[in-house]
Amino acid sequence: MTRLKNYPMTIIAVTGLLFVSIVTVMEVTAKPNTSPSNSKAYLHAYNLPASGLALDGYCPVAYHVLNKPVKGSPEHSSIYNSVTYNFVNADAKKYFDQNPEKYLPAYGGWCAFGMAIEDKFPVDPTNFKIVDGKLMLFLRNQNVDALKLWNQNNEESQLTKANKHWEKVSQ
Repeated sequence: MTRLKNYPMTIIAVTGLLFVSIVTVMEVTAKPNTSPSNSKAYLHAYNLPASGLALDGYCPVAYHVLNKPVKGSPEHSSIYNSVTYNFVNADAKKYFDQNPEKYLPAYGGWCAFGMAIEDKFPVDPTNFKIVDGKLMLFLRNQNVDALKLWNQNNEESQLTKANKHWEKVSQ
């Protein structure tokens, strides 16, 4: 008789263990797609307005090809990793679409000098430098020109510091 009283509890316990086992197997064997293009989790580190438009609408390809900042057009835009980029023309958009990583601003669009001193400064997208093929943006306001400060110091040392800090804050 005691055996029969405990029978429902045994069924509940076995059912519970079976459920936990199934869930565990599902979690272990599932391969979630965590690539940046399918996740916005990494965006917390990027210097973006609520609109998601990068570089205040400047064309990332123009910095590299024309060596100057040029405003892009929404008519020629691409979304990469949930961030919108505008381009000066269809060719610039094509270059970007073929190799976006080549044209992305370093440090998520934050000031390179700020990264080197372990801080995040907003940028003036017209204040830039291409370093080792990467677009570096810098703060410029009435008090500070971070590009001038960057150029007054050892660039290799600053790159090392900036890269280290970006690795920490972009996680």
